[in-house]
Amino acid sequence: MANEELIQRGYLASGSLKGDTFGDFELLNIGATSVKELVSVGVRATPPASVDFPFAHYKAPKKPIAAKPDRVFLRRVLDHLVPVGTGESKAPGKHKTEKDKLISAEQALYAAAALGVNIGITSDGTKDIYIDVKASLKNKVLEYFDDQRDFNPAVLSNLLAGDAGVTKDPKPLAETTWQLIWHATKAEPKECLLTFVELFLLKFLSDNLPTVTLPEAYRFYFLLEDPATFISKHGMTAIEYYVKFIRPKFQELFPIDVPTNDSAISSMLGLVDIKSPTSIINGFAFYKSDDTLSGYNRTFLEILDAFKKFGPLTAIDPEFKLRLYETFLRRSARQQKLGQFFTPRNVVRPMIRMAQLSKLPDGATVLDPAAGVGGFVLEPLLFDEALPDNIEFVSGKPKRRIRTIGLDVDLNLHMLAKANMLIHLAEAVRNPAVTVAALNQSLSDTFVVVNRNDTLGSLEYPPRDTVDVILTNPPYVTQGSAIYKKEIAEVKGMRNGVDLRDYYDNGGLGVEALFIRYISGALKPGGRAFIIVPLGMLNRTEPRPKSALLRECNILASIQLPRNTFFNTSQKTYILVIERRHTKVDPRPPIFCAIARSIGETLDWQRIPSPDENDLDDIASAFVGFSNGDDTLVSSSTLIRIAPADDFTADDRWDVTRFWSDDELVELGERESAVSRMDFVNEARQGISEVFDELKSSQEELDNLTHAPMANFVLSNKTLFNVRSGTRVRGQDIRQHPGEVPIFSCFRDSRIEKGRADREWLESVGMTIEDKPIVTVNANGASVGKVYVRDEICGITDDVIIIDVLDVLIDLDFLAVQLRSAVAAGGFLYEAKLFVARVKGLTVSLPIRSDGSLDIEHQKKIAAAVKRFDNIRLKLSELGKWGGEARIA
Repeated sequence: MANEELIQRGYLASGSLKGDTFGDFELLNIGATSVKELVSVGVRATPPASVDFPFAHYKAPKKPIAAKPDRVFLRRVLDHLVPVGTGESKAPGKHKTEKDKLISAEQALYAAAALGVNIGITSDGTKDIYIDVKASLKNKVLEYFDDQRDFNPAVLSNLLAGDAGVTKDPKPLAETTWQLIWHATKAEPKECLLTFVELFLLKFLSDNLPTVTLPEAYRFYFLLEDPATFISKHGMTAIEYYVKFIRPKFQELFPIDVPTNDSAISSMLGLVDIKSPTSIINGFAFYKSDDTLSGYNRTFLEILDAFKKFGPLTAIDPEFKLRLYETFLRRSARQQKLGQFFTPRNVVRPMIRMAQLSKLPDGATVLDPAAGVGGFVLEPLLFDEALPDNIEFVSGKPKRRIRTIGLDVDLNLHMLAKANMLIHLAEAVRNPAVTVAALNQSLSDTFVVVNRNDTLGSLEYPPRDTVDVILTNPPYVTQGSAIYKKEIAEVKGMRNGVDLRDYYDNGGLGVEALFIRYISGALKPGGRAFIIVPLGMLNRTEPRPKSALLRECNILASIQLPRNTFFNTSQKTYILVIERRHTKVDPRPPIFCAIARSIGETLDWQRIPSPDENDLDDIASAFVGFSNGDDTLVSSSTLIRIAPADDFTADDRWDVTRFWSDDELVELGERESAVSRMDFVNEARQGISEVFDELKSSQEELDNLTHAPMANFVLSNKTLFNVRSGTRVRGQDIRQHPGEVPIFSCFRDSRIEKGRADREWLESVGMTIEDKPIVTVNANGASVGKVYVRDEICGITDDVIIIDVLDVLIDLDFLAVQLRSAVAAGGFLYEAKLFVARVKGLTVSLPIRSDGSLDIEHQKKIAAAVKRFDNIRLKLSELGKWGGEARIA
C-alpha cells in the first residue's frame, strides 16, 4: 500500500504524521502517495470532486483524490497539518521546450488544486516555476507568481503572504537577538552587533541567493532540524556545524582581497593595488574556543528560531537599515567603544539633504574619509532627493552614476560597512541576474581600507583637488593627539605627491584639525564639505588652522547641534559647511548660522522618535532653500541668522550663539541638557585646560606685541579723525517709513537695531547714511562708553558719537581697542552721558615705525590678538556660567 512510502521515509515514525523541517513548514518528499491517503493519515484537506480547468497538455486523473504530488508543504496549526503548497520535481533539463513547461505546470496546478492549496511549484532542477492556483482556476489560463528566486522556505512564506516586495522592520528581531547574545556571552556591544549582523546575513542570503550559489547544506534552514536528530546525522551540534562549514562557505563567497576595480580611486589616493582585506563576516561572540562552542548551541538555536519566526528577509525596511547599529549602541552604558564611530541617522539624513547630491554631474565623487559603518556613503541610496538607483548591475558588473567612497583604518568597521552595504542592496541580492562577484566588486569599489599606517589611516594619503562632496564625522580627540603629529614627522618620502610634514603644518589641536586640512585640500574648486566638528574646534582662538582653511575655502554654514546628539559624548557639536574657493579673490559669501534644539528623537539612551520636534530637519530645508536663492524659510525662522563673512575671520569664534542675545536664547528655550557627573568632570577639565593653554598663548602674544614704539594722538586731531554726533530720529518715525537701512542706537549689544528705515526718507530728515567703515561710542544710557566698529551701510542716532578715520594708516579695529581703554581710564563708563567735546579730548596710543610713520601692520596684529583675548574671556565666562547652571543627572 502507498502508506508504506510514508512509513519507509519515517514520516509516521512518531505514531502520527510528521514531515521534514522546511523552515517554518514541514515537507513530505513523496510521489507515490495519493491525496486520499494523505487525508487519511491526518492532512487537513477537503479534496474537490473535480478540477475545473481546460487542461490542454497534461492528462489529468479523473478524480482529484488520485493525484500524487511529489512534494507537499504543510504548516502545523496546533496538532493539525494544513497543506499550503505542492511541488512537482522533474529530471534536470526536462523543461527544454515551452510545451514541456506547460505540461509540468498543468500537472502542478492539478495536484495543488486537488489538495486545496494556492501554490503549485514545478522544477527541473535549474528553474523553479510558481503557479498561482486561485488565479489560474478563475481565469481558466495558467497564471504565475512573479518571483525569480530559487525555491526555499522564504519564497514559500512570501508567496503565501504576498509580501515578497513588502518592506519589513526587523527591529524587534534585533532587540531579541541582542538579549539572547548578551545574556549568554556578556559580550561587548560591538561583539553582539557583529554576531547579529553575521546571523542576519546568514538568513538574508539564504532567503535570496540562488541554490547554485549557496547550496542547501550551507543555508540557514539546514540548521533548523531537531537538535538530537542533527547530532545523530552530522556528529556535531548545529553551532559547531555552522562554524566548521557554513562560515567558511560565506567567507569563500565573499572573500578577502577583492581588488578595487575603479582606477579613479587609485588615482585619487595615489595608491596602487587597492584590495578589500575583509569578508562580510568577522565576529561571532559564541566562538571563544572549539571546546566551549557546543555549550552555546541552545542559545544559538533560540536565535535561529527567532529569525525563523520573523519570516523571510527579502525587502527590508529602510529605517531598519538606518537604525541597525543604534539598536545595539543604546543597550549598553559602555557605548563609546562603538559610538566613537557612529553618527546618529537623524543627523546623517539632514546632512545628506543639505548636500543636494542629486544635482551632481555624472562621474562626480562623494567621499567620507572616516566612514565607520558607512552611513554617509550608503544612506544616499535610500532617499529620492539624494542618489536613488545610483548603483546598477550590467553584464555582471556594477555601475555607478556617482562615485561614492568610504575610507577607514579599522578592519572590523570596514567589514561592518560592507555588510551594511549588502543589506542596503537587498533588492539587487534578490535579483538572480546579479552575481555574487558583482556584489563583491561593488563592495570593494565603495569601501576602502587605508591602514598602511595604523595611526594615520586615511590621513596618510590625502586626495588633492578631486572630490565634489565630502560628508563626514571625523574622530575628535585632543588629549593624546600629539601621537598623530609625531607619526607624521616620522613619515619618509612623499604621499600622493605631498610631504605630509608640510601639508599638515597648520597648527591646531586634535585629530579633527588634521582632517579639516585633509578635507580642504581634497575638494575640487566649488566642491563642498559637510563636517561634524566639536564646539572646541570652533571657539579656539589659535588663528593658524583657521587662516589655513580660509586660504582654500569659504565657510557656508555653522549649525549647532543639541548636547547629547551623539551616544558617546555630551559635548556640543556642530555641522560646519565649507566650499573650496575657485580663486584667492573669490568673494566671501554670508554664513548660514543656526541652532538646532532637537533632531527628531529623544536625546537619551532610548532615542524615542519625536518627529514633531525636529529643528535640524527644518534647518536643513532652510539651508537648501538659501543655497538656491530662496530665503523664505530663513526669514521666518527664529533659529537661523545670516552673518556677514567678516564675522568669521581667522580671529573670530566660528560658533553661532553670539548672533542671538541672551533674551532671544531664553525665548528659544535654548537650555543645557542634563549631564552625568563624570561627563561634567571630563568636560570641565577639558574646558579649563583649553582656556589655560589659550590664556598662556595670548599672554605671550600680547607681551611680544606691546613692546613696539608708540605715540599719543588726541581725537581732536582733524588730520586723523573727525568726531561727530549721529542724527536724532524717533522709533515711531522709523516704523512709519520702513526700509532696508539699519539704524543703530546706544544698545549694549552691537547687533541690536532700532529698526530699518527707507533711505530716501532718512536723507530727507538730514540723517547721514554711513557708507564707509566708522568707529562709534555709545553716548547715553546704561551702555555709555561702549565702542563698536561699523562696516556696513547704516544710520546712527544722536545717542551715539561717530569717529571717522581720515588716515589709511589707522586700523579701525585697533582704534576701537584703544578707545575702549581710554574710555575706561577716563571713568566715562560711570557717567550718564558723553558729549562730542569729551570724546574729542580722548587720547589714544598708536604704534609707529622708526621714521615716525604709523605702523598699520602692527596695529592689525595687536587688534587681532586683543580680539582673540576677548574671545578667551568670553569662553571663560561661558565655561563658568555652564559650570554654575549645569543640570547634573
